[in-house]
Amino acid sequence: MSHATKAKTLDFLLELIINENTGPAEDLCQRIYVSVPTLHRYLSDLRDLGHEIEYSRTRQTYILIKNENS
Repeated sequence: MSHATKAKTLDFLLELIINENTGPAEDLCQRIYVSVPTLHRYLSDLRDLGHEIEYSRTRQTYILIKNENS
């Protein structure tokens, strides 16, 4: 995957998280066309950029607790 493609995927993933519209990991992987391990790496990459991301079991979506601009 090219750097530009990964950056676009990370941007889209972050947008889904901000909107609390990811669903469970397996559903999200199908939506962004990556495997579960790749999704976990992408979430780690976003966390390394300063985004505090957690999974809400009650809402069944990833949520943004804090981003790098907060």
